[in-house]
Amino acid sequence: MVTYATSDGSLPLPDTLIHAAVRSAHRRADLTMAGLAATGLFESKPPQLPAAFLLEFSAVMELGVWERYGLCEHLDVDLPTFAEAMADLVDRALRGPSAFADPSSAELSERVFRVWVEHFAWEGLELLSTDAVVGDFDNDDFVEELADLIWTHRHELTRLFRQEGHEQ
Repeated sequence: MVTYATSDGSLPLPDTLIHAAVRSAHRRADLTMAGLAATGLFESKPPQLPAAFLLEFSAVMELGVWERYGLCEHLDVDLPTFAEAMADLVDRALRGPSAFADPSSAELSERVFRVWVEHFAWEGLELLSTDAVVGDFDNDDFVEELADLIWTHRHELTRLFRQEGHEQ
């Protein structure tokens, strides 16, 4: 069992969180590689980049994914937009490797991970092939969103039921 030291003592972390965090780290590594490859940095030789820069870059990429899929609008948290985070990362990178010299240099990465742990379905990517924000919301809003989802995908649902032999 993995535990996390807090001011109130050790807190046991559920295995589901540990496994989901590992999958999340793999995904962020993939996003980082794709983002860096898109910049053309790998055309000659692999760049040597500080670990804190890579962590921050992965957090910026994650914010970009969340924004692209409209997940940020469901989060009531203090995070920068993708554009703000990227601009800040570029400004810091222009100051050189010293801007990423210590572990506290990856503050955005820690904040993004904390938001993911506290607001996302840990198994969403594995089970639904997408991120899913979870949290409190009004029942009427839930029913309306569910109705919109079903209506939008009604033809796909009908096809799935027919494929499964559940014709009505």
